[in-house]
Amino acid sequence: MSDHFFVVTGGPGAGKTSLITELARRGFHTIPESGRAINCEEVASGGDALPWADRIAYAGRILERDLRAYEDAQAP
Repeated sequence: MSDHFFVVTGGPGAGKTSLITELARRGFHTIPESGRAINCEEVASGGDALPWADRIAYAGRILERDLRAYEDAQAP
């Protein structure tokens, strides 16, 4: 396991998900985008931790998920 991490950022429709999907296909360890997953979960459950409803709750959910993903990525 490498101790180097790369962050992919960009605006909506810039190709982040496509890039991450291709890297995973080529065998790289990837972590799904938190925002997309949270949006799907919140809409499905009727929650309001969404960027257009409750930005503070949404940001908190992203932070929690990304910290957990970072910790998981460091585990052997």
